[in-house]
Amino acid sequence: MALIQTQIVAQVPNSKHQHSIPDQFTAVDTSQLMGSPDPLPLEAVPAFNQLDFKRPVELTFAPDGSNRLFVVEQRGVIRCFENRDDVDHYETFLDLTDVVSRVGNEEGMLGLAFHPDFVENGEIFVYYSIDPPASIVSRFRVSNENPNRVDRDSEKRLLEIPQPYRNHNGGSIRFGPDGYLYIGLGDGGLADDPHLNGQNLNTLLGSILRIDVDHQDSEMPYAIPDDNPFVDREDARGEIWAYGFRNNWRISFDRQNGQLWTADVGQNRFEEVDRVERGGNYGWNIREGFHDFNINSADRQADLMDPVAEYFRHDGQSITGGMVYRGSELTDFVGHYLYADYLSGKVWALPATQDTEDHVAVPVPRQVADTGLQIAAFGEDAQQEMYLCVFDGIYRLRLKSVDLHQIAQSFPKKLSETGLFESVSDHLPAPGVIPYEVNVPFWSDYSVKDRYLALPKAASVKFHSKEDWEFPVGTVFIKTFWMHQDRESRSEPQRLETRLMVHSPDGWQAYTYVYNEDCSEANLLEGSKEMPLEIATAEGAITQPYYFPSRSECFACHTKQAGFSLGLTTRQMNRTMNYYGTQVDQIAMLDRLNVFTESVAAEDVPATEKFPDWGFGNFDRGGNNGDEREPLQEDATRLARAWLEVNCAMCHQPGGIGPGKIDMRADTPLREMHLLGVKPKQGQMTPPDGRLIVPGQPYLSELVVRAGHRDVRQMPPLATNRVSERAIDVLKQWIEQLEDSN
Repeated sequence: MALIQTQIVAQVPNSKHQHSIPDQFTAVDTSQLMGSPDPLPLEAVPAFNQLDFKRPVELTFAPDGSNRLFVVEQRGVIRCFENRDDVDHYETFLDLTDVVSRVGNEEGMLGLAFHPDFVENGEIFVYYSIDPPASIVSRFRVSNENPNRVDRDSEKRLLEIPQPYRNHNGGSIRFGPDGYLYIGLGDGGLADDPHLNGQNLNTLLGSILRIDVDHQDSEMPYAIPDDNPFVDREDARGEIWAYGFRNNWRISFDRQNGQLWTADVGQNRFEEVDRVERGGNYGWNIREGFHDFNINSADRQADLMDPVAEYFRHDGQSITGGMVYRGSELTDFVGHYLYADYLSGKVWALPATQDTEDHVAVPVPRQVADTGLQIAAFGEDAQQEMYLCVFDGIYRLRLKSVDLHQIAQSFPKKLSETGLFESVSDHLPAPGVIPYEVNVPFWSDYSVKDRYLALPKAASVKFHSKEDWEFPVGTVFIKTFWMHQDRESRSEPQRLETRLMVHSPDGWQAYTYVYNEDCSEANLLEGSKEMPLEIATAEGAITQPYYFPSRSECFACHTKQAGFSLGLTTRQMNRTMNYYGTQVDQIAMLDRLNVFTESVAAEDVPATEKFPDWGFGNFDRGGNNGDEREPLQEDATRLARAWLEVNCAMCHQPGGIGPGKIDMRADTPLREMHLLGVKPKQGQMTPPDGRLIVPGQPYLSELVVRAGHRDVRQMPPLATNRVSERAIDVLKQWIEQLEDSN
């Protein structure tokens, strides 16, 4: 590739200094960003290393002073062993593998509870799946001859609940402080709650039950407590204690005050934590988290119980309910409800505060660990110490042996302290910081972005012609957001924030620095923030809200499936950058600077691996002010497919967090995108005959409507309050052209 070799010097607007594209590689010291402003205090470590467990889903103890632990394996086995670190063997307490169904991934033996009077009666209760699909809750007794063995012949089935599908089984069972058995049941499975079980009091599904196992009614092997909330209603099952759950995984009681907690696994967007109250309706499938599930549903019922906390699917995709910690080892977390996400391995702590007559407690969750483990359940021993059931074994959480305060204090709280800028007020990057642009910028409500790259060492970036480029630990991507205060003339750009995407030893991290009024400094943002911007437009002055996302919200787009960095791919970087009047081929520039692990020649950059130039979204560094409203001359198909990959494929691709099998990557064949003729999920904004894409008919295509909509079910889902007019025009043109190819 040819490249002008002379040094490129550019005058930064409103700057007393000059900045140049480096003529040779200079490493940037990014070490000060490798820590954290809020380091996570806990880490997971293996427990009982000499024992082997297969998919453990429950750990509990016998209330008999024996100091034994019991682990439930999903396949249908319960193991028991002494609670000591060096234990090297266990015994099989109960084996039901011959009757337990494991046809569905969520089926199996899922729950174990010891009777409060276990010392006297030796009774245990087990929840398991059978085939044809049904959930069983049975009573067993321990063998008189061997306290480490259950008498299999003693089984007495209390409940046999038919399951319409093989997922959303719930399966957690606990005795409450009142001596009654509580049973968590999911909605029966599939998606969308097709049988509306969550809001149907005539079925046990989608509920938490409360039964008396020490007595029985004439027609049942158990009794229904008289104070159950629906015991006197003819249109309800008396066993129900609370309802409106999708898949409550798992339930637990606070040992200090008896409060019942559960986590409810969401469908496509939100995971939630609930404090369970008598007779409470927790919203499924009217609501997911705090949000309407179906955009076309009637007004929300006034009696729905709000979650205590929720998280969007950038933090995980399957919540695992935990417990209120009352042990003595993790002193900072006594009285906190700890819970996790099965897929991301993150763990949060939530103060288990109680409402009072004059105050409604609003606890705020805090992430306390990032384990990377598939945490299926929490458990506790007789000392109320906590354990994690992970499919490769049992773990414990412990405090990290580092000075968390020192780590937090050392992290740059001001942009000037990062070492990435020679002058923050003049927005002058430090020596060695490399500018770049992308062909199709992510849509951010008319803002434009100034992009730079800082690398800790040369020859460290692995180039791929098709896949995402790979960047070393120590890499920092720098992106400054500007907004034109006059949208008509594209003048008076206002500097708003600089976001950093940092590849730290603990993985990718995101930080936002918000500029003060005169842009002399930018301060690290804690949480999220919204501010009004006064913008002049052709229609007159408007006030536009601008949203600064939190650190975790950044990962709604910067997903693992999308390579975290976003934009740093051949099809995005394969372009000419006009850097203050000097044109340079970006990939050739990076090759000249010895950025790549192996030299990249022209033939390594296929002409086909290039997105079209979107013409708007890059900060004007070359005198070519693009207008988002101007029509583009590029082929609508190429433009539409590129825009969908940049703005949607981070979630909608194999392994992404988007629902269904939708694949919006630009090189996915149209028929394999799972858009043509597919009915929308979670409500429909188009007419009844609308589909995700109806070839030739953009106004019947849900894709166009949701991209042109803001509020519930908007796409992209976060951090945007304005619609890209250009994107809507391009999508319409593309879909209109699909008519002949149907």
